[in-house]
Amino acid sequence: MTLVGKTAIVTGSTSGIGEAIAEKLAGSGVKVAVTGRDETRGRQVAERLQAQGGEAIFVRADLSDPAAPERIVAAAAAAWGRIDIVVNNAALISNKPLEQVVHGDWDSLFAVNLKSAFFVVQAALPYLTASRGCVINVGSTNSLRNSRDNLVYDTMKAALNHMTRGLAMELKNRGIRVNALLPGGTVTPALTRWLETYTGSAEEGRRMLDKELGEGIVALPEQIADGVLMLADERSSWINGAAIPIDGGAHLT
Repeated sequence: MTLVGKTAIVTGSTSGIGEAIAEKLAGSGVKVAVTGRDETRGRQVAERLQAQGGEAIFVRADLSDPAAPERIVAAAAAAWGRIDIVVNNAALISNKPLEQVVHGDWDSLFAVNLKSAFFVVQAALPYLTASRGCVINVGSTNSLRNSRDNLVYDTMKAALNHMTRGLAMELKNRGIRVNALLPGGTVTPALTRWLETYTGSAEEGRRMLDKELGEGIVALPEQIADGVLMLADERSSWINGAAIPIDGGAHLT
């Protein structure tokens, strides 16, 4: 692959899909800025990547804080002097009946799932322009069809698709590609929590997850990370403004 020596920011990379993306990128020779709110977990991820022969730093950041995007970009630029890849992966979930949704649900998901992605790109723009880099927004197949009791999350992911196309249009002449990858169900702590809420118990949620994993309904985080590698690689140079489902075809049924 054509990734050796490049640098990447991966938001929300202390667990789940983001952690798998950071690991895959580091294993392909990319220098990775791991970010997240959990400092202990974040430092563990960065140290593991370093122990495996990669180069990584951890930047503690809560993306509900408007100052976080600038801080993340400044740390990556200070470490390596360039930014080639931005992966906007951080997201919150809000799984509750319509009657229980409150203003704070809309505000927190908007801040993290949508607005922060824009401002990370904006902050990184001088570096992405210099490197003719790429942006990969991690969306969801929930942007294509709604799930019950998931309205706020689904709406934000649909908006992320539209923002992806808009950024691709705005930045095309600067040589920056912007695409969205849309995972379906993936074995992550977030999915585990969602299933526990959906089923009403941790035991039943785990049972459902094991069943779906055995039937090939849900993905492993590493499978989503492979899609990110594909989009980051220069051999994907003609893919721009796309929103690509990565769910084994589950969205087709």
